[in-house]
Amino acid sequence: MALMRRLSPRLEGYLALIFGLLGLILTLLVALHWFLVLEPTLRAEAESRATVLAQSQIQGVERLIDGAQPPEQIRRELIAALGSILLFKDEKTGEPFIHRVSLLFDYDLLRVPPGSLDLDLGGAVCDGCFIARIPLYHPRDRLLIGVATCYSSPRFLRNLTGDLGTTLVWVAGFILLSIAYAWFQTRRFLRRLRESENNLRAVFEAAPFPMLLQADDEPGARRANQAARVYLDLREEASGMLDGETWRALLGAGLPDRAGEWRETQLKAAGEKARWALVSAVPMTFSGMASRLIGLADVSELKAVQEELRAASFTDALTGLYNRRYLYQRLAHEMDLANRYRHALSLILFDLDFFKRINDTFGHGVGDEVLVEVGRVLKTCTREVDVAGRHGGEEFLVILPHADLAEAGEVAERIRTSVAQIEFAAAGVEVTISGGVAQYQGEHLDAFVDIADRWLYMAKEAGRNRVLSAPAGVLGEGLGF
Repeated sequence: MALMRRLSPRLEGYLALIFGLLGLILTLLVALHWFLVLEPTLRAEAESRATVLAQSQIQGVERLIDGAQPPEQIRRELIAALGSILLFKDEKTGEPFIHRVSLLFDYDLLRVPPGSLDLDLGGAVCDGCFIARIPLYHPRDRLLIGVATCYSSPRFLRNLTGDLGTTLVWVAGFILLSIAYAWFQTRRFLRRLRESENNLRAVFEAAPFPMLLQADDEPGARRANQAARVYLDLREEASGMLDGETWRALLGAGLPDRAGEWRETQLKAAGEKARWALVSAVPMTFSGMASRLIGLADVSELKAVQEELRAASFTDALTGLYNRRYLYQRLAHEMDLANRYRHALSLILFDLDFFKRINDTFGHGVGDEVLVEVGRVLKTCTREVDVAGRHGGEEFLVILPHADLAEAGEVAERIRTSVAQIEFAAAGVEVTISGGVAQYQGEHLDAFVDIADRWLYMAKEAGRNRVLSAPAGVLGEGLGF
């Protein structure tokens, strides 16, 4: 592109030279055709017309030379005949067609004194006059007796060449004007094209979002604005292509296939934090090559906000655990998986003992701290596949996929022990929990949760700070509640 910008003024100069040479060549061709073809042809035609005119006039002179009259009378009649020829003029201009006539006779064939009939009448010989030598024959025996020389006006040539010459001048002028107009329009087009290119380049470079231009059959980018160079950490290679790890990650993730399509893509190069970008690709032709203009809009902050909103929709704000809504969605999903693949699924429902007393005695601030610490214990005592959340108030629920009743009981006991060992900053604060454990036996979701809740109630009735489990195979209706 830089090379094209440097060559653009030269190209304009070369075009001016080409158009000038074209005009000169066409003008020379017209001139050569005139001087080598048209003008000789027209001159020959004009000379032929002048000769025919002279012949038609001299025919009357031949009839006067029959030898029957005296030489003086013949001479007078010849002078009168030649005078009438010299008086024959063009009606429009008044110019005589024949300017001068001379007669020379062979007196060996005439019975007159030598030189008695030779005549030379008319004005001075004009420049460019056509000279026609007409043989004179005796009217009776048709013997050659002399020669009449006529100097005809060049008006025949002027009449033939005048209009044609004017036409050729107009044609040559029209050609030159057409070439000049074509050059002017070409120069104007090039200037506008250059201005448009500069404007597009300025918009491309000044765009606040990354933009790249890539040929379809090339792995690197041909051009990139400053925003793209910084965002994708592009480096220019020896071949002139732009490349970088983030760029290759973008290509590996795939670009949109259709114009107007936006694709959300995660960009992550080695050692960098993952970023999200909306990517578009518009097909275009650049320098005769099938290419695409790629635009990127960073949406990392928007994705972070979306993740926060998404987390807030299923997370308890105080403890950071999942909320009741998410717990029930996840439990329904795990129940469906357990039905499909026939694996174990258990549930633990906890409740803090005498939590209202803590709030009343130490205040709600300490009560919130207790809830937060219990949530922390739940996170540390459960597996990665387990789901722990706040069921509501001071109740907590733990979903244990692939865990039977015995395994769930062990987890519940570990949680109860860990909670009892929590030390709080406020003196005199002691926290215990009671829990109920149930294993999924094919019942409905509410019934499943209700079984754990009833064993939780039984644990509280039995003195609190303990975990009770439903016997395997026993449904809620068989508990006698």
